[in-house]
Amino acid sequence: MTQTKTGRPAPPAVYDNLSIVLVEPQSAGNVGSVARVMMNTGFKRLQLVSPCDYMNNEGFSMACNADALLLKAEVFDNVHECIERAAVVVGTTRRKGRVRWPVMTLPEAVPKLLELSRANKVAVLFGREDRGLTNDEIKLCDMLIEIQSTDEYPSLNLSHAVFAVCYHLFTTALPKVPAIKAAPRPDVEGMFKHLEEALRALNYGEQGNDYLLNTIMRTSKRMFGRTSLMKNEVNMLRGIFTQIIEKTKR
Repeated sequence: MTQTKTGRPAPPAVYDNLSIVLVEPQSAGNVGSVARVMMNTGFKRLQLVSPCDYMNNEGFSMACNADALLLKAEVFDNVHECIERAAVVVGTTRRKGRVRWPVMTLPEAVPKLLELSRANKVAVLFGREDRGLTNDEIKLCDMLIEIQSTDEYPSLNLSHAVFAVCYHLFTTALPKVPAIKAAPRPDVEGMFKHLEEALRALNYGEQGNDYLLNTIMRTSKRMFGRTSLMKNEVNMLRGIFTQIIEKTKR
């Protein structure tokens, strides 16, 4: 697994086969924002079908440092011309109906998209800002994806929809970080004994105040138990307890 100069994992190779397609985008700002979103998540293949004039101040301003991606975007006259090299065509839709069925959710679709894009060209289509993809364009798609949102206001901004899909693909494709390894139980039990010693050094539990001491110990166990302390964290806390005990002896 290669890494970028920031130390983060490099985008997986499947990204080379997956293109983001904007069908007749109407706003230069949205096209620029999509370019930025793609750079944020490692995608480099932007394809535009009969777009608005996006090579202007608004487009480049919203693209920010993704202007190189904007400059190399592929432009096509129609959807058929755009998808002729794709083995799999995926459509995004908010509306449902006889033509728009079955529809997969993002969590359902993303693993399949990553699997398919390992060896196939995959095009993910996003429709116009005001009306999405037409039924004829939907019929060209092999898969349909719904980006779920509230019934009260289900419509997403174009760049937000692209971000939702790209981000799900990005986070799913990245190698999983190692799970937190909790400290061995004997080490944690030893830490709690050490904590009690430190509390007693501060006179907790003295003069019949055992109830307060027991309450603190019980609460501490539950609090630290929820965090799954690692071994270095246990050692750090025990170092603090040791300092407390030594200070109280002076």
